[in-house]
Amino acid sequence: MAYFRSFFGGGGVEAEEEDGAEIVEKMVERAETCTALEDRRDALRALRGMAKKLRLAVGTMGLNVYMEVLEKERSNQELVAITLEILVAVLSSDDENTDDDELGERLAEVMLKKPVFIPSLLAAVDDYDITVRRVGIQLLTSLLRHRGPEVQSAVMAQPTGVPHLVDIVHDRREVVRNEAVLMLCELSRSNSQIQQLLAYENAFVHLLDIIDTEPLDSIIIEDCLFVILNLLRKNAMNQQLFRENNLITRLGVMLTTLLYGSEEDEPDSGEWVKQRTANIIFLLQVIRSLVSPDNAGNNTHAAQKALHQTKMLSELCRVLLSEMGLPVEVLTETVIAVAEAIRGNYTNQEYFASTTLITNDNLSRSSLVVLLISMTAEKQPFKMRCAVFYCFLSYLHDNEFGKTKVIETLLPTNQPDTAISTGSLICQAITSSESVQCWFGCVSLLYCLLDVEHLREQLLRVQLSTTIDQPPISLLKHVSNLLVSMGNRRVQMRAGVLMLLSTWLKNCPVAVASFIENEDNLHYLTTQILDDCGEGTESEQQVLKGLMAFLLLVCLESVEDEKLRSSLEQLVERRVGRETVIGAMEGLSRTEQFVRAAQKPQPLTKTPNELFLEYHFIKMFRSSESHLLKMLRPTGEYNGTASNDSIIQSFKDLIKRQDEEIAVLKQEAKRSAAQIEQLKQENDKSALEKELESVKKSLEESRALNAQTESMQVQIQEMYRVNEQWRGEAAKYKQWAEQWQQYQMAQLPNPTDAAVQYLQQQVQQLEQQLAYGYQAFEEHGKAVSFHCYILLTSIITFRCYTRQRNTPAIAQNGSEEQKLRRPN
Repeated sequence: MAYFRSFFGGGGVEAEEEDGAEIVEKMVERAETCTALEDRRDALRALRGMAKKLRLAVGTMGLNVYMEVLEKERSNQELVAITLEILVAVLSSDDENTDDDELGERLAEVMLKKPVFIPSLLAAVDDYDITVRRVGIQLLTSLLRHRGPEVQSAVMAQPTGVPHLVDIVHDRREVVRNEAVLMLCELSRSNSQIQQLLAYENAFVHLLDIIDTEPLDSIIIEDCLFVILNLLRKNAMNQQLFRENNLITRLGVMLTTLLYGSEEDEPDSGEWVKQRTANIIFLLQVIRSLVSPDNAGNNTHAAQKALHQTKMLSELCRVLLSEMGLPVEVLTETVIAVAEAIRGNYTNQEYFASTTLITNDNLSRSSLVVLLISMTAEKQPFKMRCAVFYCFLSYLHDNEFGKTKVIETLLPTNQPDTAISTGSLICQAITSSESVQCWFGCVSLLYCLLDVEHLREQLLRVQLSTTIDQPPISLLKHVSNLLVSMGNRRVQMRAGVLMLLSTWLKNCPVAVASFIENEDNLHYLTTQILDDCGEGTESEQQVLKGLMAFLLLVCLESVEDEKLRSSLEQLVERRVGRETVIGAMEGLSRTEQFVRAAQKPQPLTKTPNELFLEYHFIKMFRSSESHLLKMLRPTGEYNGTASNDSIIQSFKDLIKRQDEEIAVLKQEAKRSAAQIEQLKQENDKSALEKELESVKKSLEESRALNAQTESMQVQIQEMYRVNEQWRGEAAKYKQWAEQWQQYQMAQLPNPTDAAVQYLQQQVQQLEQQLAYGYQAFEEHGKAVSFHCYILLTSIITFRCYTRQRNTPAIAQNGSEEQKLRRPN
């Protein structure tokens, strides 16, 4: 009925809110002034029932009452529990996303301004009553989600705030314990001091103990691992404490249990439950937090050593090379965990390289070959290929021996070797027509040349044959020809080839001489750096121009022949211009691709097209940029600090642009949600209008039928009356005829024959008249009966239709129809 009132203009949402606010005000006044406990309890219960719909009114008008109950009525557990439930309700939005709940944030801010609130709330959490403790923890969790830093500071200000919260994890009641774990998830976010306090309160051990008691597909395992991840990520003190307590061993046991199940469990042959997959992914992220490249070097190295000693690295390698049928997400996270466990640690790198996979043909393939096969397989998911690529680069990181072994697989030998090697797979990727695969191959090869200059000359010995009928050519010539053949197309492949050539030619005069020997190479660089009509976006074009300028300056720097250097300088000056080259170099560091790649060694791209620049190439570019530009500005006009400032500014511009995009998307999301809600309401109204029109039409038809029925009923009654009159007249005529007959017979002396004859004639005439009257009456009655039958059939059909529509108005008309049928 409220909806009909709002539709026809009566009431509305605002009126309901005003009425609700008045009721809330009365209930708050009742809770404040009543002395009877039952009245106060009933008032609070009423407020609890209205808290969801009237969050603002219930949260603001009764705030003083709630604070008074929490502070002064602690012994009355029922009142405290109801009050806490009210506060939880007003802070909770119907939407799952609490980040956009502005009302909840404002209410939380108002609550936190009350000095007695946090101490009273912590006292309620300490209460052993299950309802009070559970709802108190829920309220603390909601406050942390809305105003995390303020609540964390308020908890730390209490002398025993953090220890008491950790003690709740020991509660044997699972409902309370699980709520406590969720609260720790929020409490441990982005605050290193609280993270250290939680760690010193033995939170690691408590959480791992909970995990040991839960089934493999329990969401509580995910929550506990999330808390552990918060405590370890970028917190050197907690990482050291975790290692010193020998908890990495427990992680290894947990990994084995989650992968293969416990001894009591039956072997699992079906698909993995999603929650079990999520639990393993969180466990692998915990392992990664210990060996992340973002950690301090000594912490990372110590954790890598511990992973090797506890056989966890061995287990991870076994998972990587096994055919267990793991979900792709788990396998991808495992590859990344192995990558960070071996990155920069020679012992772990050699152990990883020594692991092998026995194929179905009883062939032994090293883990590096398995990785590169996955990297060059187009059917593999993109995330998996990126993870494998990152793992291969991690093996090569600070591993000169490993880089040398990869290059040696490319060098010509006297002994024929038909086995697949790492070098052959890299060359296969470089010559691929797939842009992503070519990019992976180029970056993998340039990584082998970073910081190992003698391998650059060794790589010149590599001969490559793409077809059987043509003689082999050097790999450098093949890569150069590949670059020239692409023209201004294939921006991603060109970026990979330009990075490879720049790394290869840097500080290698022999390679530079071989490269500039082909005039097509220099002609391509000097023309394409001025071309603005190529494929790709403006930012991608800027990256390619910067890479070409960098390659030209690398050639100019590394050439040994003075005459050749002078001619090369003149060529660059004449065809391109110094300022153009300098502008292209400086513009590279301002591009979005440069900023994105400079963040982390692991590729953080979501789509293949975003792979453009590589982290370690950017480090080499930064270290060489100042020196190379000084060759074009010998007077010292170039300022390296300015370049750094431009890089910082590019970071700021990117962040600002991303913030603006996020704000625009949020506004669009809110606008779309409002439009959807409006359309829903309009759709509901239009449907109701159609239904009302249908009901009105049905009522009009019913009224018309009722009127027609009444008219026909009147006609039938009139016919019955006429029929009765005819019957009376006929009886009267018959009586008169009999009297006349008797009279005539009494007057005649012998009147029998003549009287009988005369009377027979009269009787025949009267019988003819009666027969004619009866015939006319029967024909008229048949016509009237037929019309009545048609009318009653229509009424019955309409009543069946209206009963199905379940319309109260039609039901009333049905009762009138029953009254009309009764005379029949």
